[in-house]
Amino acid sequence: MMIVATLATACTPKETTLTFLESTDTHGNFADFGNDAALIKQMKKELGENLILLDAGDNMQGTTYQYCANQNAGNRNLTSEFLNYFPYDAACVGNHDIEAGRKVFDRVYSEAKVPILAANVIDESTGEPYFTPYIILNRQGCKVAVLGLLTPYVVTWVPDRLRPGLRFDQLEEAAAKWVKIIKEKENPDLMVGLFHSGWEFAEQNLPEGTPLGRENAVKWVAENVPGFDLIFYGHDHRANATTVTNIAGEKVYVLNSGQRAKGLAKAEVTFRNHKKSKISIELISTEDQEPDADFVNLLQPYIERAEDYQDNEVAELLVTINSSDALNGPCLWVDEIHRCQFETVEKEGIHADISFAAPLAAGKTIEAGLLTVKDFFTWYPFENSLAVMAMTGKEVKDFLEYAYEMQNPIYNFDSGAGILYEVTDQAPRGEHINIISMVDGTPFEMEKTYNVVMNSYRSMGGGNHFMNGCGWQQTDIKDHVVWQSDRDLRSIFIDWARQKGTLDSEPLNCWKIK
Repeated sequence: MMIVATLATACTPKETTLTFLESTDTHGNFADFGNDAALIKQMKKELGENLILLDAGDNMQGTTYQYCANQNAGNRNLTSEFLNYFPYDAACVGNHDIEAGRKVFDRVYSEAKVPILAANVIDESTGEPYFTPYIILNRQGCKVAVLGLLTPYVVTWVPDRLRPGLRFDQLEEAAAKWVKIIKEKENPDLMVGLFHSGWEFAEQNLPEGTPLGRENAVKWVAENVPGFDLIFYGHDHRANATTVTNIAGEKVYVLNSGQRAKGLAKAEVTFRNHKKSKISIELISTEDQEPDADFVNLLQPYIERAEDYQDNEVAELLVTINSSDALNGPCLWVDEIHRCQFETVEKEGIHADISFAAPLAAGKTIEAGLLTVKDFFTWYPFENSLAVMAMTGKEVKDFLEYAYEMQNPIYNFDSGAGILYEVTDQAPRGEHINIISMVDGTPFEMEKTYNVVMNSYRSMGGGNHFMNGCGWQQTDIKDHVVWQSDRDLRSIFIDWARQKGTLDSEPLNCWKIK
């Protein structure tokens, strides 16, 4: 009987279930992460090492207290505190983490006690990955590989000075390369991707065959790079839990928890004798959770420092402004940015003929009254810098044509200042814009070269206005750069407004819709 019982036990399949939770794109909104933190702690208590916690990046930008944390090297950074708190098992690098600048992200990631992944970010001095390419987690006898990858379009948004010595390789090629390496070297029981790259938006991607590949490559990789079982991703801010079938006929489970601490993505993987037998996925809302008190207490010193900073008075606004008004014609929301850009470069000894600017978020309102620093984080939420580009008149027109067709998302809808122009809404594609003259009445010439001031995101190719609108190659953009600022544009904007004291109450009225 004892022998029979032993044999029966030996033949019984051993089942293990590992649970994965993913967060992504908090953009520094850690004050809203208390609910997520409570659920994570609860599940860690219940599941122990059977819980694997992942983050897909973009944590170092987006709030005043994260901005203050980045500027203050005397205290441990808020992002490293966040990653260490639970702790996470791995985190991927996001493009806005790179945007914080190498001095900042080097310090933050050195403070983090968790592996920081991005296999396709290459140290040009060694030719090797600058961050950890992948990790192996051994849980209950199951071997899990997690590969990190970042969209290489960082190079179109973040100036070289903030990422010196780093090369960003195409995500699709890197995925295929590293899956092969991991399979041959590690032979994992489960292959997991942790990507900071979106799903798939054809209107934002360059044509096939370009060196950078796709900005949003997750769907393509899931379908065309066999080997992945699970892919967690971020970047596009769109919560998603879906499956695709790859070219080998295998099912791949793909999840994105969304953005700004609005919930988590969950996958449960059941193994029988270390072989995966079942995968289930879901998105989890955490709005009914009570915030984790310890996590909230961790944030308090950062919040107090940020409140001192963001409550500083800057300037008076005489009229209420709304960002969405920019879609309907000239509005103060964008035109004050135009004024700031013109006057800033003029002080640098550079004359800008034209300015391009867009509202950076839809549906935002700033009430008339005395504005504080916090209001300028609403008005200008990103740490872009400023640039002047050399463009022909035809390129200016083509740029505006493309911008008018790209009203969604609103941050791609640039208007122009320094020129007078009309927009015909119902015109055929490429015929919306009629530039009448320069604002001083002198002729606007298609063949003439103009100095055009804009933010660094746009000046580096963000939104593809230069590539898809003007017909430039990505590699040609740098040849058009006349000047770049060393400071971020929001700080420039704040100082400009503070010096004015009272902001303008009327837009520039450089364009209208017929």
